[in-house]
Amino acid sequence: MANRVAGMTPGDKFDLANWKLTLPTLNSEGSALEVYPVDLSNHYESDWFYMDSDGAMTFYTTNGATTPNAKYPRSELRQLCNPNADDPEAYNWGIDSYNYVEGVYRVGELDDPDGRKVIIQQIHAYDAPPLVKIQYQSGGKVYALIKTDASGDTDEKPLLGT
Repeated sequence: MANRVAGMTPGDKFDLANWKLTLPTLNSEGSALEVYPVDLSNHYESDWFYMDSDGAMTFYTTNGATTPNAKYPRSELRQLCNPNADDPEAYNWGIDSYNYVEGVYRVGELDDPDGRKVIIQQIHAYDAPPLVKIQYQSGGKVYALIKTDASGDTDEKPLLGT
């Protein structure tokens, strides 16, 4: 966190009105803390989510709290397609619509350089396992983990780059 910018938060630079943030710190129910659009847009920052001196929105994680169905802690943004709905997490991209995700990623130092893997992006439906995960592995390789059948048990793992 040495490069954290004082006085500037991610919501000051990015439109976070349709995003929810999950952090690896406990909420009052003993699960991972979730921060909703109204707070993200109102100058929210933490040790896990802040602006870096190069202007990047920065996520940090280590061992910590998880959501009920997750194995690993994370700091992540999840798009809410309809954040004002009664159940905003039930709304997702339509299967018949054209959607895309775009970003530039930089993975910092990993605690375990020999075997650490970091999911830097994923696409999944409501209450279902991820269909696609973009995974960074120690050594700088980036793979797409793609579910190839309806059971979700079979993956392809093409190398995207190094």
